[in-house]
Amino acid sequence: MASCNPVAPAPSCPSPLHILVVEDDPESLHLMGALLSLWGHEPRLTANGLSGLEAAETEMPDVVLLDLGLPGMDGFEVAGKLRALPGGDAVLIVAVTAFRGENHCDRALESGFDLYLMKPVDIETLRMVLAQAPRAHAAGTGALTGR
Repeated sequence: MASCNPVAPAPSCPSPLHILVVEDDPESLHLMGALLSLWGHEPRLTANGLSGLEAAETEMPDVVLLDLGLPGMDGFEVAGKLRALPGGDAVLIVAVTAFRGENHCDRALESGFDLYLMKPVDIETLRMVLAQAPRAHAAGTGALTGR
């Protein structure tokens, strides 16, 4: 089974990635969007699971940064639905959450997440995750988690 944080060091973050951020906290959502833009990426920001799915159906992102504790449709359900979309198997889906505990990590991985990052997210860890995303997709192997 995949580890909750199988992140290896990477030299630099390739740009631009199409990154979907699904986060219900407005401040966290906008801060993440600003950081990703600063790094040269193209973030799409959504505040709930349904709007996140609609955004992915319109244009499948390279990476999804997805909160677990969303109102209505939680992140676990969103991840499963994302995986079922055309092209959803090639997306790097990263849980970005305050949920702690092994059962949440295991449930996230079983729901279709590739990685599980705890809030507050370490900036260098996020940079390393994004740097690895294109290589995992290009190989078609999901090399980050053995998918």
